[in-house]
Amino acid sequence: MLMTAQVPAALCLVVAALVRCASSGASYLNSQNVYPSYLVGQPCSGAPYGYLPLPCGSSQVLSKVEVPLPRATNGPNLCSVVVTAQVYETLYTYQQTCVDVYKCAKNIYEKECRLQCMPTSKCTSNVRTDTSTQSQCCTGFQPRPPPSLICSATPPPMFSQYVPVPTEPSGCPVAIGCTLYDCLKRQNLTEFLRLVNISDRAASGPNATTLFSLLNSTDSKVTVFAPTNEALASSLQGLVPDPVLAGNIVRNHLVVGVVGDTQLGNQGKFMTVGGATLYSTIVEYYDNSNIIAYSTNPYAGPTRTDRFINGAQIVVKEACYFRIDACPGYPYLANTRQSGQLQIIDSVMMPANETIAQIISNDPRFSILSDALDNLGILDFLNQSYPRTLFVPTDDALIAQLGQRLVDCLTLAVRGPLNNLLLFNLAEGVEYTSSLSHRTYLYTMLLSYTNVYAFPNGTILLGTNKVQITQPNIPASNGVIHIVNGLAIPPSFNFGKCQQLVPTAPPPTPAKPSSKLPTSTSPTAAIPLATPIVG
Repeated sequence: MLMTAQVPAALCLVVAALVRCASSGASYLNSQNVYPSYLVGQPCSGAPYGYLPLPCGSSQVLSKVEVPLPRATNGPNLCSVVVTAQVYETLYTYQQTCVDVYKCAKNIYEKECRLQCMPTSKCTSNVRTDTSTQSQCCTGFQPRPPPSLICSATPPPMFSQYVPVPTEPSGCPVAIGCTLYDCLKRQNLTEFLRLVNISDRAASGPNATTLFSLLNSTDSKVTVFAPTNEALASSLQGLVPDPVLAGNIVRNHLVVGVVGDTQLGNQGKFMTVGGATLYSTIVEYYDNSNIIAYSTNPYAGPTRTDRFINGAQIVVKEACYFRIDACPGYPYLANTRQSGQLQIIDSVMMPANETIAQIISNDPRFSILSDALDNLGILDFLNQSYPRTLFVPTDDALIAQLGQRLVDCLTLAVRGPLNNLLLFNLAEGVEYTSSLSHRTYLYTMLLSYTNVYAFPNGTILLGTNKVQITQPNIPASNGVIHIVNGLAIPPSFNFGKCQQLVPTAPPPTPAKPSSKLPTSTSPTAAIPLATPIVG
C-alpha cells in the first residue's frame, strides 16, 4: 500500500521540475541583450530604441504665421496658423531593471539585469525646431456663438478654436472689438470708414460731434448697417463725395438703438441718425422653397431666413462681438458689453423723404391713377406711415393695356372694380426686388395672393397676366414703388358695367427684357382670357 501511494507523488515531483525548467528557460531567453552595468545613468538617445523624443516644459515660439483659407470652402476669417518653435528635448538615460531567474542546470536562482533607455524629468541641451499647423479663427475673430451662449453669462473664449460645421462653411464671421469702429476695421470695411473720415473733415471746434467719436464710443447704442466695399464702390462709381454727401450716406446707415437679428422681421421700422426711416423684410424658406409672404407654417420652422432692410440684404449678421478685454487699458474681464451692433449689407441704401402718395402725385406720368387713387381715398392711405409696396403703370402703359374707353369707364363710371384692381396692385410690407425675386406669391391689399415670376436675368413678372416691372425700387419714406407696364389683374376679374369694353385680343407686347426668357413664360401685358362675367 505504501509503494502504490508514493508513485503518484514522485510522478508529480518530476512533472513540477519539468514545468519549472521550462519556465526558467523562457526567463533566460527574455534576459538576453544584457548591457554592462557602468552604462547605468548615462545619457542615451531615445529614438533608436523605439521612443519618441519628449519635449521639455520650456520652449520658445520663433514665429506664428496666419494664412487665410479660401472663403468658399471654409467660411470667412478662418486661417491656417503655422507655429514654429524651439523645443528642448527630455533627457534619456539608461535605467537598470533586474529579475530573479531560475537556472535548471544549477538548480538555483540568479539575478539577471538589463538596461532600458528611459525618459527622465530633466532637459537636455539639445534644441530642435518644431513646426505645427492647425486651422483656427484669424486673430480678432471668433465663430458665431451658438444660441445657448448668446444670452449666457459666460461668453466664449476671446479667440475661440474653430469648430467645423458640417452643413455649411460658417467660418469665423464675428469680429471682436472694443467699439464699433474697431469692428469696422476688423471687418475691413475701408470704404465706409473712408466716408466717415471725409465727413469728419468738416467738423470744427472743440465741442464738435464727429462720426468717429460716435462709432468709437464704448456706449454708442447705435447699429451700423455697413455696405461692403464693393457695394459702395459700385454706388459711388469713382466719385469722391464732399463732406456733406459722405456724412449723409453714413448717417442713413446708422440706426438708433441696438438692432439684432431677431428685431429684423417683416414690416420692422427703424429710424436712422439722419432722420430717415428704414423698413425690414424677411424671406423664409421651408425645405428649400420659400413660403408665401407673411404666412406661417404651423408644423416646423424655416430652414433658412434671408433678411433685408430697404432692399439691402444682410450678408453678415451681428458681425461684432464687444468685449471689455479687447479695449486698451482694461484688465482682462470675462464679460461682454452691448454698446451697439454691426450688420453688413450688400448694397447702399438711399432712403427718401417723400411718401408714396407724394411721389405719385408729383409725377405727371401717373396722373390717371393718381386721380383715381385720390377719388377712392387710397391716396390718403398711401400718405400714412404704414409700409406698403405699390405697383403702378404710367398713363401710356395703362391705356396701351386696357384701351382708352375702358380706362375712362373705370375712372368715371364705376368705383368698385377700379378699387379692387388698385388694391390688387398694392402689397403689404416693403418689397424691393431683392426680396421679391425670391418669392413665388405676394399678399396684396385685396386680401388675395398674386403670382410672382422671377428670372435669373432680373426680370420680374406679376399676376397671371404677367405684367413686367420696368423701373424697380423707387424708395419712399413709407415703402417702395415699382413702375410696371400694366395692372396685374386677378383671374376671371369682373369689370362690372365696363365688362363689354374689355379687349378681346391682347395688345402688343411691350419692350422685351434684355435677355431672352423661356418661351413658356414670356412676358405679356394681356388681360387673362377668361369667361366674361357681366355685372
